[in-house]
Amino acid sequence: MEMTGRYIINAPKDKVWTAMNDPQVLKQAIPRCDEAIRHTDTEFTAVFSFKLGFIKPRLESLISLSDINAPNSYVMTAEGKGKLAGLAKGRADVTLHAQENNKTLLEFHASGDMQGTIAEMASKLVTKTAQKLADDFFTRFDEVVSKEA
Repeated sequence: MEMTGRYIINAPKDKVWTAMNDPQVLKQAIPRCDEAIRHTDTEFTAVFSFKLGFIKPRLESLISLSDINAPNSYVMTAEGKGKLAGLAKGRADVTLHAQENNKTLLEFHASGDMQGTIAEMASKLVTKTAQKLADDFFTRFDEVVSKEA
């Protein structure tokens, strides 16, 4: 599965960078996120459930940041597992670009793979759900970050 996205965040680049590295901000933005626990400056765990057709799998994901070029870009890798969800792995290259009027353009290119019952049942549904989750995340992220800007 491959995805790309471009989103305008209504906050200055440094504020967006700080928020992207704050598990509590991410918890507010990740749809149906139950927990976000920081382990180190570059690792945290997110636990969330999502709706995939008529199934609501729960996923615990270890998220790691690397290739950090603050406040411009990083690579986010995630590995999640859950009883129904099976195993999910992904990588996202995230870049921030300052825009006029204290706004930030956030661009990402992500790739991922799922193994397990859900992946076998509905790969097209997984891709569609992943895109909707990304759109929902960035809409909520913008709301959280711009409210504090």
